Amino acid sequence: MLRDLRRNTLEWIISLLRRLSNRLSERQMIAVLAVVVGLLAGFGTCIFEMLLHWLQTALVSWFPSDEAQALLLVYPAIGIILATLFVKYIVRDEISEGVTRVLYAMARKDSRIAGHNCWSSIVGGATTIGFGGSVGPEAPIVLTGAAIGSNVGKLARLNYKELTLLLCCGAGAAVAAIFKAPITGVVFVLEILMLDITSASVFPLILASVTATTTALIYRGFDPIFAITLSEADVFVIKQIPLYILLGVCCGLMSYYFTSVNSGVGKFVKRIDSQYKRWIFAGVVLGLLIFIFPPLYGEGYRSLTAFMHGDVQALFSNSMFFKFRTIEWVAIIYATAIMFFKVVAMATTNASGGVGGTFAPSLFVGAYMGAIVALICNTCFGWNVSIVSFSLVGMAGVMAGVMKAPLTSIFLIAELSNGYGLFIPLMIVAAISF
Repeated sequence: MLRDLRRNTLEWIISLLRRLSNRLSERQMIAVLAVVVGLLAGFGTCIFEMLLHWLQTALVSWFPSDEAQALLLVYPAIGIILATLFVKYIVRDEISEGVTRVLYAMARKDSRIAGHNCWSSIVGGATTIGFGGSVGPEAPIVLTGAAIGSNVGKLARLNYKELTLLLCCGAGAAVAAIFKAPITGVVFVLEILMLDITSASVFPLILASVTATTTALIYRGFDPIFAITLSEADVFVIKQIPLYILLGVCCGLMSYYFTSVNSGVGKFVKRIDSQYKRWIFAGVVLGLLIFIFPPLYGEGYRSLTAFMHGDVQALFSNSMFFKFRTIEWVAIIYATAIMFFKVVAMATTNASGGVGGTFAPSLFVGAYMGAIVALICNTCFGWNVSIVSFSLVGMAGVMAGVMKAPLTSIFLIAELSNGYGLFIPLMIVAAISF
């Protein structure tokens, strides 16, 4: 009965698309489909975030902040095992590293992505991250959005060029929805997916990104993913340019460390000849790292936001070092260790079977880099350096170096924080790091 319902629904959709194609011009048809893709991608993003929020609330929200939690030793292993079994026995296809999958589909598969990717990355990614896998939700969401665009294009029987355009609309819409940043969604596609810049391609892309962002705003409200507002004390000061140049160099070096460790850990885990041994390895490594450094749990946005606002003590919640939270030099060392071990945790999660990406970890590491530079300046030299501004600019720096996408990183941080007054330091740091 369910199969008959699906077949009848599919036939109705195809019939509707055929009637529309007979009445509309090619450009009008693509514009309509771009809006449809934007709606579906925005709705898919909302489902992903609701599922992720539900899991994290159920698993960790009840932990008292002043006590270390032994459950953090086992949660990540459970999540990776569940995600691996889901991929192996239900999906039966590779769904990790979403952006790479999208690029591969564009280059080798005529922009055709399997239908299961419209939902499988949501389930796999939410399971991995919800149980503590130290990866980001953006890559699964990008693959989901791209799959929606590809499959809508297949239903409409579009040619390769038009199908590629809709795939890119879906990917851009997904980025725009998860960050509530429509400009970033457009720039992401143009810079990373390298879509040709023409009026025929940019207009549908804008439609999809704006539609997805609007959908996200309706369902999730106007609060940004990082609740940050720049005050007068956080504005760009000309005399701090040398510090921003130093931060750009640090972000470039951290980007090199990020990519090298990610590659090295991935190769090491792949040499392990049994999936059971990979689970054991990932469970031990992630369990210990997250138990010692709780901010490594999941994407880490909550503790990251508190840290960026100068609440350094929030890093010590659920940590065995909670009683040392008021000692400044301990906080700097602890934050530095979190920054370096985040890359190890991310690489271990992805390589051992988890579903996630490097997008959010690069933002996480960049924010920590910027905040640490500001903390050192304030603690050791007594300078009044804004932790918020340096954290935001550090995000752009590491993302520019890791993703090779300076424009996307600049516009993302500007939209996330309404920090358009930081454009000069954003450009300086992103360019140097890149």
